[in-house]
Amino acid sequence: MRRRTEITIETQRLLFIGKRGEPIKAWCPSCGRQASMVMPDRAAAIAHVSVRRINRWVEAEMIHFTEAPNGLLFICLDSLRGFLTEANNSEA
Repeated sequence: MRRRTEITIETQRLLFIGKRGEPIKAWCPSCGRQASMVMPDRAAAIAHVSVRRINRWVEAEMIHFTEAPNGLLFICLDSLRGFLTEANNSEA
C-alpha cells in the first residue's frame, strides 16, 4: 500500500503601484479594511510635522500603519486625520 502526502504552500505578495506621495489603497490591519495609505514623508506634510514625529506616533501606536515586505512604511490616512482632529479638539 502506497501513501501520498500533499503539501500546500500559500504565499502572499503585496505590490504597491503609484506615484510617490500619492495615496494608495492597501489593507489597514488596525481598521480591518482597505484604506488610503501614504508614505511617512507625505503624512508629515499633511500633518505639518516632521517625519520623525510621524515615526514617533507610529511607535506609540497613535496612528495606523502597515509595512510592505520590502520594509516600506505606509500610514493610514483615516487614522492620521482622526488623530489630528482629536488632537485639535483637545487643544480647544
